[in-house]
Amino acid sequence: MRKTARQLAATLALSLAYLVAPAPARAADFDTCLVLSGGGARGMAHIGVIKVLERERIPVDCIVGTSMGAVVGSLYASGLTATEIETQMRALDWNTMFVDRIDRSVFPARRKAEDRSFLAKGGFGLRDGKVGVPPSLFEGQRLAVALRAALLPSATIPRFDDLPIPYRAVGTDLETGDAVAMDSGDLVNAVRASMAVPGAFSPVSYGERSLIDGGVAMNLPVEIAQKWGARRIIAVDIAAKLKSRDQLLDPFSITDQMITALMQKESQRQRDRLGPRDVLIVPELADLGSADFTGGMDKGVALGEAATVAALPQLQAMRVSEADYAAWRTARAAKLRPIGTIDRVELANTSGVDDEAILARMSAKPGEAVDAKKIEQDLGRLYGLGEFSRVYYTIESDDCDDTVLTYVARSRRWEEDGTLKLGLLMQDDFEGQGEYQLGARYGRRELNRFGGELLLEARIGDRNRAFAELHQPLTLQRTVFFRPSLEWRGENETLLDGGNTTGEYRYSFWQARTGLGAVFGDWGEASIAPFARRNHFDLRRDSVSTTIPRTTTSAGLDLNFVVDTQDDAEFPSKGWYVQARHTRYLPILDAETRGFTSRFNANLAFTGLGGRWQLGLRSHDRRGSAFEDVATLGGPFRLSGYGIDTLRGNGAALGTLQFNYPLAQVMEYPLFVGGSLEAGQLWGRGQEPSLERTIFGGSVYTALDTPLGPIYFGLGLAEGGEEAVFFRLGQPD
Repeated sequence: MRKTARQLAATLALSLAYLVAPAPARAADFDTCLVLSGGGARGMAHIGVIKVLERERIPVDCIVGTSMGAVVGSLYASGLTATEIETQMRALDWNTMFVDRIDRSVFPARRKAEDRSFLAKGGFGLRDGKVGVPPSLFEGQRLAVALRAALLPSATIPRFDDLPIPYRAVGTDLETGDAVAMDSGDLVNAVRASMAVPGAFSPVSYGERSLIDGGVAMNLPVEIAQKWGARRIIAVDIAAKLKSRDQLLDPFSITDQMITALMQKESQRQRDRLGPRDVLIVPELADLGSADFTGGMDKGVALGEAATVAALPQLQAMRVSEADYAAWRTARAAKLRPIGTIDRVELANTSGVDDEAILARMSAKPGEAVDAKKIEQDLGRLYGLGEFSRVYYTIESDDCDDTVLTYVARSRRWEEDGTLKLGLLMQDDFEGQGEYQLGARYGRRELNRFGGELLLEARIGDRNRAFAELHQPLTLQRTVFFRPSLEWRGENETLLDGGNTTGEYRYSFWQARTGLGAVFGDWGEASIAPFARRNHFDLRRDSVSTTIPRTTTSAGLDLNFVVDTQDDAEFPSKGWYVQARHTRYLPILDAETRGFTSRFNANLAFTGLGGRWQLGLRSHDRRGSAFEDVATLGGPFRLSGYGIDTLRGNGAALGTLQFNYPLAQVMEYPLFVGGSLEAGQLWGRGQEPSLERTIFGGSVYTALDTPLGPIYFGLGLAEGGEEAVFFRLGQPD
């Protein structure tokens, strides 16, 4: 890389400063090397160590880091100060850094709709006729985005020797188990490789190697620094201590103890390599957990400072004068080159998504300045498609000194032949009313360059269903779509004739639909769908009347409009959900049904008093001769004091105010306590809504968000002494 005039001037200034400064100059370019070990959240102590080094004017000439030591070390090596590193770390939401699920508000409308179905959040991949799972729990999408933003100033420096402080990240070769000192390439990927804990994060490619967490091979990489040429070493060991026997009470703690013991043996070997001029700093982090990032920020930084202050007698020999330290900092800053405007935008895509379809979603253009926030929004929308294991960007300077922005999209290899998702719904009011469904959905996406998708679904239980749908976007931007489907459904239903209950029927139908619609950004869609349906009614119990025919034919148009900006489908903290659906029955194809059914559902989510609020309004109005489309109330948050769907009519209206207070985390899933206030009513044929028929009620409950869906257990109350205990697992749709 060519030196600029500014760099040469800074180097000259540094040389002069060393000649005239009263303090003795340091012996060599790599006189002092900072070695930072891994340890998860305990690694925040490294920030405290660097704070003291800066305060005491102790410069370092190189940095070698493993795992979290590689994270903190890369930030310091790229030009940030300890205070800036701490500020960046505190700004991160560590509860979400190791969760790949990004802000739901940027999901495309189709994926948001799936998010509100009874399907579980996770699924299985299909490849070569086998069922597969991801190679790790997390891909690290959020963490990588945060790191890339923090390391952006050094993005165009490919050789780690050319960083403001020369740097090495240590990983472990997955095939050989050897320690690998990464010295070039994409800095963020090197850091990700160094902290790729096996099982938690997927391995990272580095050249021809596949790398995992460097702590497996060398958690305290003293040897790497010595072979690099360091004459003195400041080594910081923040690895966890071994537990006592009375703390080893479960398989997880025993496994963790085994791994810690193996790592400590290698770390001790590295400690033994330290000489009399080297300094070992071991912060007293006690029982601070490697996953406790809140504690790491609150206590780890201060404990790192304290341990370094205690080691100052040994560190004093490394201090330099104010002039020397200022010159060191100037030379360090001079190594950073300002990133110019974007000259080219390129794509590295290993997925099945068409290149042009990806680039159509990217807003960065040649001639623009690099805007990290704008690029991250692009990546969020792209990742929200659910087609990629990871998406990120790199910024490089090519041989012509052009600035090249490259979007990188990695395939979900374990899903090359489709995905399989299971679904479970269980509801019970413990008074004879319940609902149980078990199902599965197969999806095959990217059937063509426009993003065609095939869905096949089957459910058994109180509601049986067989469903096939083709979703075919008509443009590369996927803003217009064609969506034909075929469905069979069967369920037990209490039907109404003229507003009167006629009895319980087994209601089933075949339906063919062919929809045409448009997508509006990432916030909504509208569609119109002609349909034809053959209904079949079998009486199961004695009825008041028998005027409902055994078979009917319905045909017409289904108009649907959806707005969804909420950040969560079940426990949102912000955003709107609005669905307006109008089904108009038409006298075509010998159809007997006349009239229409209109449905409306609006929900506003917001935060306050430490919790999450939802203000909701629903309505259902059936007019004409349709026997299906019965309006129901009763069950959780639909007049909770009544049993599930025990209130029936031709129309219904419901208003709710719901509050969820986050109580704790069970593993990584939030546990809530909550309550609701509810007001609803039903009306029959020929009637209109009336305040006099309004029923007031509410509920109190606990709720847990899980991969299978939310779990609710609570007590519902309503006017007239109505009460019901309710349990629900899953999300009805």
